[in-house]
Amino acid sequence: MSSTSNIPKIMIVEDDRKLRRLIELELQHAGYSVVTYESGIDAIENFGSEKPDLVILDIMLPDTDGYEVAKEIRKLSPDVLILMLTALGMKKDKLTGFESGADDYLTKPFDNEELLARIRALLRRKHISISTPIRLGNLEVYEDKHVVLFNGREVDLSKTEFELLLYLLKNHSRAVSKEEILDAVWGIDYYGSDNTVEVYINYLRKKLSPDIIKTVRGIGYKLVGEKLETDH
Repeated sequence: MSSTSNIPKIMIVEDDRKLRRLIELELQHAGYSVVTYESGIDAIENFGSEKPDLVILDIMLPDTDGYEVAKEIRKLSPDVLILMLTALGMKKDKLTGFESGADDYLTKPFDNEELLARIRALLRRKHISISTPIRLGNLEVYEDKHVVLFNGREVDLSKTEFELLLYLLKNHSRAVSKEEILDAVWGIDYYGSDNTVEVYINYLRKKLSPDIIKTVRGIGYKLVGEKLETDH
């Protein structure tokens, strides 16, 4: 797995600015980490530092064609997945794409669901899967990977901080008391001070945002954000 957060990383190489942005937004919404390039040469030069799991590669590029980019990328990484994206649909164009190192080929115009399905199928070949995030506003939590993103930035949390945030997230619709939090996060056998909860709440506020956790007087704490969503 290339990306440090265990989220599959996809490189888009497409010179059409509008289409590139649309694909980028679609993939980000699906939970992928995305980098984009409009130049094939720039993509090749930055491939080693980006280390993507999959490359979506347009054939008709302004500086060099996608076939040559695919060949160069394949030299740099024999295992990277390459999905060719082009307006060309003739059989010989597809054959040329596969001979250049492409794993799959999608002809424009295409349906976003088909693009996502092709990506998932390719990633399964390498046993790479994306977990489903729990979302609340700008907060994304990948429970099985122990990964937290806030405003698109990965946040480093300790095990206890993560468990506390996850508990607040799963109970976002109500305020939870210190006692409930202690039982759920520290366990019913914990005999320390309930001030421990306050200390860790402050840790989360410092690492995420001062306003993300609301203190509800006389009750406890409540995570603040928009309606909870889960991607499928």
